Amino acid sequence: MEEDKRMHILVTFGRSFLTLNLARLLHAAGHRVSVADCVPIAVSRYSKAVSGFHRVVPPRYEPQEYCRQIAAIVESEGIDMVIPIHEETDILAMMAGLFPPSVDLFLSDFEIEDMLHNKLLFQRKLVELGVPALKFTSISGPQDIPKLDFDTPFAVKQAYSRGSQQIYKAYPGDTLDQLTFDPTNPWIAQEWMEGDRYCTYSVCRDGKVYAHATYPVSYAIDGKSCLTFTHVDHPGIQEWVEHVVGAIGFTGHVGFDFIENPVHGLRTIECNPRGTSGIMLFTPENRVDRAFLGTNTEIITPPTDRTRMIGIGMALYGWRKNALPDNTLRGFWRDFRAADDVIAEKGDQRPAAMLVPAYSNILRNCVKYKVNLAQGFMHDHEWDGHQI
Repeated sequence: MEEDKRMHILVTFGRSFLTLNLARLLHAAGHRVSVADCVPIAVSRYSKAVSGFHRVVPPRYEPQEYCRQIAAIVESEGIDMVIPIHEETDILAMMAGLFPPSVDLFLSDFEIEDMLHNKLLFQRKLVELGVPALKFTSISGPQDIPKLDFDTPFAVKQAYSRGSQQIYKAYPGDTLDQLTFDPTNPWIAQEWMEGDRYCTYSVCRDGKVYAHATYPVSYAIDGKSCLTFTHVDHPGIQEWVEHVVGAIGFTGHVGFDFIENPVHGLRTIECNPRGTSGIMLFTPENRVDRAFLGTNTEIITPPTDRTRMIGIGMALYGWRKNALPDNTLRGFWRDFRAADDVIAEKGDQRPAAMLVPAYSNILRNCVKYKVNLAQGFMHDHEWDGHQI
């Protein structure tokens, strides 16, 4: 692609702070940005960076109609590129044939997306590639529980799941009576290793990494979903990502969760083949849009001298004891004041002003789908392995 080409880009999941920040970065580089979502009040809709908002059906519950509506927007609005943000990526990949060859659908073939999204298939792929992995096994039914041979603690989670959902820390001999079984979504038992935790975000094309960020896990909701983000240089992690992305031939944006143990070294917990919070670390000066176009010759990385935060998330969860080891109110307040909010931005304040009505959408989702606040934010865009 030509580096200076200005495009009309459609970004999905308009309620997400990732979408808001990506829209601002794309707009700052001269691109026209539209967004889509199934809720009427999505924060990115009100950004000066966004020229158009499109209301669509929820992809989880009407996947085929969702894809048809996105394809219709592409045709009617002259969209050059579609960048999916959340798990609607898998749904769009399944129905990629709806889109004309002229549009750049920024994702991989469904088989690759599904393998990376499925926590069990991803670990099997690492073994196939000869990449050191945490010990793991599948639990497809009650008959598999007595066969578990872990002699140290292990995590139990479903193959299709995410940080806002239940992850059990189990011990050898546990009966795991709390598990229920879905034949399309088995459980994975995975070695529980202690160490320093990192998350990544990378923009890739045809197996090549064009932009990359690594950030340690600091403040997080229940220690899982990050609330603050600071890029660090970690050559070992970046080399790992380049190797695996190249071996798979991946196109799209992707995040990996890592644990680094002093004895066992670097291990990968899971993969998120979609947008992750690392996109919020880049600045307009980084021109990360070139990574989506595949025109830069050196990997783009964000600055290391600033910390960003999801301000509303920090206000709701960051002060709690389980948000950070040895958390204190004094330390929380110090870190809260030092970080830059990813929502409020000078010259583009309307998204922050719309946070309260925007979250009313989320609360309605919580009531409608009978889920908690963290789950309600993304519930209608999740995909758990069911073919459409």
